[in-house]
Amino acid sequence: MQTENQTMKKIFFYIFGLFIITSCSPSQDVNGDFLLGLDYSSEGGSSGGGQTTSKQLKRMETNMKDEDTGDIENHSYTYSYSGAKLISYKDDSGETTKFDYGSNGKISKVYNAEQVSVFEYTGSNVSKVTTTITGIAKITSTYTFSSAKLSKVVTIQEYSVPFPVKAYLETSYQYQGENVTKSLTKAGVYNPVTGDLEMDPEDKNITYTYDAKKSPYKLLPMEYILLIAGIGPQGGAYLSSNNFEKITIAQGTSSEAMTFSHDYDQDNYPTKSTSGQEYIKYSY
Repeated sequence: MQTENQTMKKIFFYIFGLFIITSCSPSQDVNGDFLLGLDYSSEGGSSGGGQTTSKQLKRMETNMKDEDTGDIENHSYTYSYSGAKLISYKDDSGETTKFDYGSNGKISKVYNAEQVSVFEYTGSNVSKVTTTITGIAKITSTYTFSSAKLSKVVTIQEYSVPFPVKAYLETSYQYQGENVTKSLTKAGVYNPVTGDLEMDPEDKNITYTYDAKKSPYKLLPMEYILLIAGIGPQGGAYLSSNNFEKITIAQGTSSEAMTFSHDYDQDNYPTKSTSGQEYIKYSY
């Protein structure tokens, strides 16, 4: 049986590349992401000015530092498809997460034995995702778009363990071309007695710079990336068409920068992304 700590880690790290970003985020606590737009085709690739591709992301292997122990841990995620549609992925523990699709051809549900995320749409855009984590939390994210690009995510996180808490996250995004270049996260906690929202006075500002190569995350459904953005606000940057070269996180008087290097295949997709001793390998 998994420990509570293992379960919480899986909840927030089952979604690939957030490993690197969240590992360097300063001041992560209950007042923020405390565990921690482009019109894409639902079947991978891009239909928003990018070039549609038959290439598929098949596997990711991560080598990341555990923030609790300081140890380097290795994990893997294997993706399965039915034709062009992503239908599931399996992690190195053997757990499978599945994807259901609605009549609109877009993801309607993502689920495994421990949690389920249900998607709602307004027109062709995701408007709301509700994630229920059995016995632990309910996370409700609502999405705003401008000119087919994600402009804001508002998330209410309601946890029952390790102690009852209701948190608020609001992240807005700025773009340059097809890349997210800035995100601003405002966070707060609801007072358990009065119910009033008490905001953290220090917002989290993140700036991003990129290479000119192709992002492997553009091969995954946009709805899946939006789920990630709802659970961890930094995840919205994975809507970008290119790969991170530098991420700078500033909150209050704290500032931290992280640089990345990449190895590429013949199609200009990364096969390995490295930051310090940590890395992610991609197989197609």
